[in-house]
Amino acid sequence: MLTNTFIHIQSIGIKTEQKLWDLGIKDWNTPSDHLPIPIPAGRKYFLKKGIEKSKHNLDQYNPVYFSNRLPSNQSWRIFPEFRDSTAYLDIETTGLDHHYNSITTIALYDGQAIKTCVQSQNLEDFLDDICKYKVIVTYNGKSFDVSYLEHYFDFRLKQAHIDLRYILYSLGFKGGLKSIERQLGTDRGIYAISMGTLPYCFGMNMSEPAIRGRLKQCCLIIFKIRSL
Repeated sequence: MLTNTFIHIQSIGIKTEQKLWDLGIKDWNTPSDHLPIPIPAGRKYFLKKGIEKSKHNLDQYNPVYFSNRLPSNQSWRIFPEFRDSTAYLDIETTGLDHHYNSITTIALYDGQAIKTCVQSQNLEDFLDDICKYKVIVTYNGKSFDVSYLEHYFDFRLKQAHIDLRYILYSLGFKGGLKSIERQLGTDRGIYAISMGTLPYCFGMNMSEPAIRGRLKQCCLIIFKIRSL
């Protein structure tokens, strides 16, 4: 899908992109020099240069170039090309204000395995774990998870970010994850993770009920995000 995208290019919006598609310019490789494009000369210039830069950044495997230029509700377009370097992210905290509260658990899921980081055990591992990925997927992460993580660890997340909240909102779905789940009719059965299997899955001591509860919640949310 990314190579069919033009709206990340300067001066190209949704309507112009649709016009290009209708004219037969379906992707970056379609020869446009000899096709009649009813757009101003300046916009044609930006289109040509934008396609060149897009090809270069895709070759460099740089999703940030695209996520920084795509509207938030269109960030999903980068996913197919960068699926193998994507992690679903969620955190649990002691409160909503990152200035006065702290992170208790962090969960990362890359489609193959879950990595969890727990307060007072291995929370700092997150700094190394997140570097393995170029794209993160969250629900409401731009407003909550990312700012919390950046404040807590005093660093900046450099990954491209797909926040499903904006994508779903553009499709008419509003509210928190539970509300979205009901609206989509998602089968809750796939989220039923037995607490007895968690210690074996994650390889750490989770005997304390509070830690176990927050870790379970974190992992359930990760699976919800991936299923949306």
